[in-house]
This record gives sequence, C-alpha cells and structure tokens, in this order.
Amino acid sequence: MKKFFWLIAIAVLFNSCSVEEEPEFHYEILAVDSYIAPETFIFNESHAIKVFYKKPTTCHAFQGFYFDTSGNVRTIAVQSLISHTDNCLPLEDNLQEATFYFTVKSYQTYLFKFYKGNDEEGNATYDIIEIPVTN
Repeated sequence: MKKFFWLIAIAVLFNSCSVEEEPEFHYEILAVDSYIAPETFIFNESHAIKVFYKKPTTCHAFQGFYFDTSGNVRTIAVQSLISHTDNCLPLEDNLQEATFYFTVKSYQTYLFKFYKGNDEEGNATYDIIEIPVTN
C-alpha cells in the first residue's frame, strides 16, 4: 500500500511541475510628448494631469507612470511593458493618453520634470514647469 501511495505522489509531483513557457517581457521608459496640467494647485486637493506619449510598437503596453520624488520636484515618464513576440509591428504617430492624479500636500511651488527622451550624448532631457499652490 505504501508503494502505491508513493507512486501516486510522484506522478502528481511530476504533473504539477510541468513548466509552460511564459511570455518574456521587459519594461521601457517612454518620453512624454505633451501634457495638460493645471496652472495652479489647491492645497490638499487632487488634480488630474493628462500625459500624451507615442506608443512605438504593437508590443508596447501602458504599464503606469514612472515617478521620482525629491522634495517638491516630481520627475515623470511613461512606463511601458514590451512583450517579446515575433509579431510586433511598428506604429507611427500613435499618440496615446494617460492621466494621473496628484494630491497637493505642501504649500510650496511644485516643479514637474516631464521626461522628453535623451539627447545625442545620451543625457536625459526634460520639459520643466512650475505649478504654484494656493489655499
């Protein structure tokens, strides 16, 4: 009886450990093409900021926003997930829109740095705006 139990346990173990191929993917930061932000913020309120970016291929999927915070400075870019498949097609001028909500927690002016891509030397470039806070 013990041999029968161990035989079934081993069969279940091998069947449950079969490895299926999972699609491979990686993340990529995309440049912000343009944005719509308020001219001023109101303290302790949430404000919508629309971001427009270009989707380079059919294998790119919006995965959220990249945020870097340092005091009242916010660096923002679009984060995408790229699946490694053979059927990716390039897209031209495929402008996408995404919105995030920013809640103001300081009376100091906020500095937003929207990532615009890299220059010829590989340095990140930004479109920088200041948004003052009112009561």
